[in-house]
Amino acid sequence: MSTSPVIIRASSFGSLFDCPARWIAINLEGRQVPQNGKAALGTALHTGTAVFDGERAKGQVPSVSAATDAAVEAVRRPSDETDWDGEQVNAEKIAASLTEKYCREESDNHFFVAVEVNVEALHLTDLNITLTGTADRVAFDEMGYGVCDIKSGKQIVGTDGTVRTAGHAAQLGVYELVAEAATGLEIRSPAKIIGLQTNLTPEKQRIGVGEITGAREVLLGDADNTGLLTTAASLVHGAIPPWGNPKSMMCHVRYCPNFQTCFWRK
Repeated sequence: MSTSPVIIRASSFGSLFDCPARWIAINLEGRQVPQNGKAALGTALHTGTAVFDGERAKGQVPSVSAATDAAVEAVRRPSDETDWDGEQVNAEKIAASLTEKYCREESDNHFFVAVEVNVEALHLTDLNITLTGTADRVAFDEMGYGVCDIKSGKQIVGTDGTVRTAGHAAQLGVYELVAEAATGLEIRSPAKIIGLQTNLTPEKQRIGVGEITGAREVLLGDADNTGLLTTAASLVHGAIPPWGNPKSMMCHVRYCPNFQTCFWRK
């Protein structure tokens, strides 16, 4: 069992429970596979929209062209090794048109007070883990301050405009803790997911917003349920043996360094 604090990135928290064996291979053992094109496109959309919202949060006049240029540049020169599988050209088009759509149609619906809020180390000494990461946005509304997380994908926003929020409470709860530690603000408004649907055709790209109330309750638990932070600590420190999940959407040679030798994939 590990006795040193284990670092858990906020963005990886959900994947720890999706497949602990894969999470440990990547985050503790340092075994990597190239990111796929969907992940790289998501990063590009984060980059472009952050340029626009960052200018707004600073009281500056935001530039749509600067935002779209940043998104396209992130596709052309990703910071991580990327397996595009022939989709880079399409990704550039989607990054440009969807970033522009967000800037012109969605951003003004939110009063952002902080963009790309980072905390280097939030120590949870009783669990012997350290949370680190970046919350996409902190916004202010009639209920107070809350986090907004931008997520992209072909299925993230339904044809009726509904955003898929199921399964994201734990990650958003971590972002709430990160945002409070980084800003000193009291986060009390429901967490929001701003979904960007990545259709290749601009006219069919959809943007929607979904809310998650009580995200931190999943992390902290209650009188009847153990919080996920406690379970996460047990997993990363070896008190609970890790397992593999052959039903995971990430159970593929392109996504998992364990794939070829995984005991649970039999």
